[in-house]
Amino acid sequence: MKNNWKIIISVVAGGIAAVWLVGHAASPVIAQTSATSAPPAQALAAAQSLSDAFAWVADSVKPAVVSIVATKYVSMPRNYHFFFGPDMFGQNNGDEEENVPQRRGRSGRGETRKFRQEGIGSGVIIDKDGYILTNNHVVKGMDELKVFMNDKREFDAKVVGTDPKTDIAIVKISGKNLPWVPLADSKSLRVGDWVVAIGSPYGLPQTVTAGIVSALGRSGVLDNHDGYEDFIQTDAAINRGNSGGPLVNLQGKIVGLNTAIFSSTGGNTGVGFAVPSSIIASVLPSLKAGKTVQRGQLGVLIQDLDEDLAKQFDVKQTKGVLVAQVNKGSAAERAGIKPGDIIAQYNDKAVESVNELRNRVAATAPGVKSSVVVVRKGKEVTLSITVGTATETSMAAAEEENDVSNLGMTVTNLTKDLEHKLDYKGEKGVVVTDVDTNSLAYRRGVREGDLIIEVNRQPVTSVGEFEKAVKGARSNVLLLIKSKEGSRFVPLHKK
Repeated sequence: MKNNWKIIISVVAGGIAAVWLVGHAASPVIAQTSATSAPPAQALAAAQSLSDAFAWVADSVKPAVVSIVATKYVSMPRNYHFFFGPDMFGQNNGDEEENVPQRRGRSGRGETRKFRQEGIGSGVIIDKDGYILTNNHVVKGMDELKVFMNDKREFDAKVVGTDPKTDIAIVKISGKNLPWVPLADSKSLRVGDWVVAIGSPYGLPQTVTAGIVSALGRSGVLDNHDGYEDFIQTDAAINRGNSGGPLVNLQGKIVGLNTAIFSSTGGNTGVGFAVPSSIIASVLPSLKAGKTVQRGQLGVLIQDLDEDLAKQFDVKQTKGVLVAQVNKGSAAERAGIKPGDIIAQYNDKAVESVNELRNRVAATAPGVKSSVVVVRKGKEVTLSITVGTATETSMAAAEEENDVSNLGMTVTNLTKDLEHKLDYKGEKGVVVTDVDTNSLAYRRGVREGDLIIEVNRQPVTSVGEFEKAVKGARSNVLLLIKSKEGSRFVPLHKK
């Protein structure tokens, strides 16, 4: 009996101990959970303030953001058989246009019919008169434009002005009480600033996304060698159909025009690009007036400096741009700019890169006097230049050949035959006939058909002169090369 009591007492004692241990072990967890069940009031207020800001921007800007349905009519023979099916012609499945007059083809057999091809983009009304800002690629080559507003109104629109070099277009609608959004100055943007994108991705109207400015001054985005690029990069979600929609700041003003995305799938990957409002403002007066945009031009071919070029031209930094060619009769020639000059300043502001200088000169009205500071043989020279007008148009066996193996290329004399075939009429130099793909020359863009004009700042007119100049160089060789794209300096190292 005593043993039974001992057993009972032990069980009860053990239970009490277990309960005590569980309670004490659990209490910290309960305390921690209760402490984090609600965010701090200050943090919650800050988050709510940001949320309110985004909601205010959306409410303010959405009424002026429109969807643009662009239609193109494609004529096809009536007896044409679709290889992939009629839906290849657009979102309306290539529907045949009704009541289209039929006519016979060239052979007199069969008739033609028209199919409707549609695309959807975005735009934003920028003034009370109904001018709408969008991308040129949204409206280019289209036969009809329909604009759909947030308040369910629909309008026929017409193209007023386009600028393919910046991918900007202005279209116009006629309506009353139109909402509109003003432009801000994109030059005040900083990397890290909040921005909001609004548009019609995949045909879904009035879609709002937010992100930050990821980078400024992006170039080389579009496949347009004659274009002017100074893109704002953002991680705000931008997809197909967002093109032409506004990128706005938290004050509800336009800082950019959504234009392109970087994507391997066609969808958003967090890398979107917008034309900055500073560029928009520079071309807007011409586009609203239906005129061709006039841009300034110096008449030079320029290239960015790297460390090797900087050493060759005896400068300590890689800021500024190197003049490789001065066009005859150009503003630059009249001002005294020479090949080999390094443009360090334009209108009293330092020049950082080719793209920056190109955009700044383009934004200068033709005929305006500007100042240019160049570094020439280690000394700064200030020149006055009257900016010109940018134009819209921007191998057989040889008699002697030489393998300059220590540069990784083979050259030949410029014969009359090669001069004609390669369009080097009136030029002097030696022609590159082969380049080792493993060489530094190849990596720096030297290609078959290039014309080498100078070696280490000295003209060469024959293979013999070229070979002598290369052999006379110590280790570094600076070539002045001309191609279809123009002239440029190429620094190389002898093996």
